[in-house]
Amino acid sequence: MSYSTGTEKNNAGPPPIPPGSFDEEEHKLYGEDSGYAGGADEGGRPTSFLPIDIDCLKLDEGAPCDLYTLNDTGNYTLFAGKGLPVDADRVLTLTDNGVEKVFVPQSEANLYFIYLKRFLEETVHSPRYSTARKSRVVHAACRDIMARVFQDPRAPFLQHAVDIIQTTVDLLVHDGSATRHLVHLTEHDPLTYIHSTNVGIFSIALARVFLGADAEREMKSLGPGFFLHDLGKTRIPLNVLYKKGTLDPSEWDIVRRHPGDGHDLLEAEGFLTDESSIIVLQHHERDDGQGYPNCLPASEIHPYARICRMADVFEALTSERPYRKKLKTFDALKLMKEKILTDIDKDLFHHFVRLFC
Repeated sequence: MSYSTGTEKNNAGPPPIPPGSFDEEEHKLYGEDSGYAGGADEGGRPTSFLPIDIDCLKLDEGAPCDLYTLNDTGNYTLFAGKGLPVDADRVLTLTDNGVEKVFVPQSEANLYFIYLKRFLEETVHSPRYSTARKSRVVHAACRDIMARVFQDPRAPFLQHAVDIIQTTVDLLVHDGSATRHLVHLTEHDPLTYIHSTNVGIFSIALARVFLGADAEREMKSLGPGFFLHDLGKTRIPLNVLYKKGTLDPSEWDIVRRHPGDGHDLLEAEGFLTDESSIIVLQHHERDDGQGYPNCLPASEIHPYARICRMADVFEALTSERPYRKKLKTFDALKLMKEKILTDIDKDLFHHFVRLFC
């Protein structure tokens, strides 16, 4: 069977309605530009910050950059200076008080993500950590880098994302129990970067059971496409993306452009692969030919895109949306089977259901 690469156009159009440091080679790879110069006041103190997950800090070792907390009055307070130990007891006090995030200056975001990549690799490949701990770090790292990518989808941060996604795939491929932990950790939220993180995790997990654990190389090539499938939504105005009411025809036209926009962004930044092209362009195609952007017939929709579409639909149904309430897992799966994905591959759906057993 021949599948479309997703780049062909259908003229019919869419249907109506070490911590704290990095070496010279890494510096060359990722670049000096953090994406933002970062604001500073007259005293040189930063005024623009990036939130990061506390689970992404290596306790009792040097901070990769200055770390700040945000108090109730909206002021940032230095928590740990660059190179100074991140005190485990102080971190525990924060978590006991419900604090999940600390902040790094935007100007040091690139430095933080280099540190995060190293910390993640060390955690995932270390026998000292439990699967539960590894899964928490992986999930937190994915959320942090996806938030940044959707804020600034340029090469330095796309490279960080690809590196972190590959380590995530490593964990899912080599530790069968990690799937259960990561599925449990997914937070269903309308924010696009959280949605994309969840879809990436669900898709890799589904690919593992559908393709088999021996398909490690194939899954590593799929990871970036799954996590970055909605990158084109960075070009959708927020008033359209989070609109509470029904979209009008012109707004739908904007939304339907996001697969092509995502493809173009990845291509422009040098991160477009055959696999990511297929996934990004086809994850909204349908077997009845009523999908978008290219109205592909069933025979031309690639299995990779089908995996992503299934995860995408489930995640959307189980997340709060401006226009409807979220569904419970069972209700979402039931609705998918009976009403939404009537054209689904029954074997693929069976494997997807098993992720929640």
